[in-house]
Amino acid sequence: MNRISLSSALAVLLTVAPAQAEPAVAGKAPSTTSSSPQKLSSETKKAALVAQLAASKNPTEAALLRGQLEELRTQSIRPATRLLMRRAARELASEKPGDAVEDFGAALSLQNDVAVLWRLRAQARILGGDPGGAISDLGVALQHDGSDAVSWQLLTAAEDVAGDGQAALKAWQRVMELDPQLPGAAKRFEKLQLKAFGRPT
Repeated sequence: MNRISLSSALAVLLTVAPAQAEPAVAGKAPSTTSSSPQKLSSETKKAALVAQLAASKNPTEAALLRGQLEELRTQSIRPATRLLMRRAARELASEKPGDAVEDFGAALSLQNDVAVLWRLRAQARILGGDPGGAISDLGVALQHDGSDAVSWQLLTAAEDVAGDGQAALKAWQRVMELDPQLPGAAKRFEKLQLKAFGRPT
C-alpha cells in the first residue's frame, strides 16, 4: 500500500501550525467577501507565485516559491483553528490518525473555506487508511484552490491507495505541470505509468 509517510504529514502540519501575529486577518469576521481588496491582493500574489513555480528553472528557486505559496495559503488561518491543527499534529505523531481527522473536522467547522484544512484532513485520512474520504476532501480543496500542487500530490497518493492507477497518473501529470522542479517527479511518473498501463510490449 502506497501511503504518505508520517514524517511528511508532520512536516506539512508543523509548517502551517505555529500561530503568527496576523492582526489584519485575525480581526476580520468569517464573512469577509471574496471581492475584498485584501483577498483580491492575496489571490493576485498567489497566481503570480503559481506561475513562477510552473516556470521555475532550478530546485532552489522552486523550494523558495513553494514556501511562499504555503505561507500565503495559510495566512488566513485564525489562532483557534491553529490550536486544533497543532493538536492534530500531536495525534499524528502518536499514530492516532482517527483523532487527527476529528480535530481537522473541528477546524473546518471554524473555517471551511480554507483549502489547506481540507488538504490536511485528507492527509490524515490517507494515513488512517481511508483513501475514499481523502479523495472527497481533496475534491473540495481543489475546488477552492485548483493550483495547489500539494493537494494534487495527495490526490495522486489517495487514488493510488484506492487502486485507480489511471486517476493517480492523471493527478501526477497535473503536479508536474504546476511544480516541474519537484524532486523525483519524473521517476514517480514512470512508476505510476507502469502501474496504470503495464510494461510496454
